[in-house]
Amino acid sequence: MQRKDFIKNIFGASILVSMDGFSSIAQAVSNMSDNKTSSSEFASFGAIHLNNTSLEKSSLFWTKIVGMKLRKASDKVAEFGTENRTLVVVHEDAKTGFKKGYSGLYHFAVHAPNKAEFARMLHRLMVNNYPYSPVDHTMSKSIYLDDPDGINIEFTLETPERFKRVIAKRGIQIEDMEGNLRSASDYLNVNEVLKDLEDRDVSKIISKDSYLGHLHLYANNVEHSNIFYKNIGFIPFNYLPQFMYADLGAGGAYQHRIALNSWHGVNKPLAPKGSAGMRHFQINFSTKEKLNQTLNNVSEYEKKEGGYWFNDPTGNKIFLTNS
Repeated sequence: MQRKDFIKNIFGASILVSMDGFSSIAQAVSNMSDNKTSSSEFASFGAIHLNNTSLEKSSLFWTKIVGMKLRKASDKVAEFGTENRTLVVVHEDAKTGFKKGYSGLYHFAVHAPNKAEFARMLHRLMVNNYPYSPVDHTMSKSIYLDDPDGINIEFTLETPERFKRVIAKRGIQIEDMEGNLRSASDYLNVNEVLKDLEDRDVSKIISKDSYLGHLHLYANNVEHSNIFYKNIGFIPFNYLPQFMYADLGAGGAYQHRIALNSWHGVNKPLAPKGSAGMRHFQINFSTKEKLNQTLNNVSEYEKKEGGYWFNDPTGNKIFLTNS
């Protein structure tokens, strides 16, 4: 079954520009207000490292289109981020673009700290006439775009306060806190978003409070990957094997920090070496105790470069650190 047909079977008439909103599929009686017990999270993401075919094209994308600052560069490697933090590191180490149909990265998300910054992210894309897909997931507002090699990136504004519950009748619907029934991947009203735009200067870099907020992975086996990320400390939110999907949180109201799906097919290998995609990603634990708990649940790891390296069941390379 093709991916779009599979998604259509789950969501009925849902917009098919993206499926990240599937993270909002909680148990049919779940209520987001029950989960707002803590604003602190035990882990966050450090920089994500990507393999790309052209550092020149990537630099133009991450600075002009995304609005990040070029923080450091050499002949083959460049770091991009905010004024005070690196979010993305690009390695000119790929021979071909992103290959679809393989396990690995589905997309990763740059989260805006507030409505004004999210509007500025959208405005920058519009000024540069860069293609994007606007999607409203109720738990979040999202904008999707591809880098020059076809790696999918999401801009996100977390809005868990809008989410009430899931109703699984005649497809999946989301009930918001006002009692409205919505598609899990509804159309995002860009005009409404732009009402919060305060600064139209697209030459300015993104807010220093922007951050990498979640990763969505193509898993070769959702069950195995879900168990793995649960064992390293993440808190299950949705586990829906019938839909080949799961996601987990880190202790806050927004519970979609690691997402997993097998919509590309079960037991698919990682993309061939030399193709653009994710090189590795970093998880930073807030305490050494939490990091040590994680290491106790990992069968094999290597300590180097100030942290710990290991692979998840799919083969994605992870770098663990603590603040």
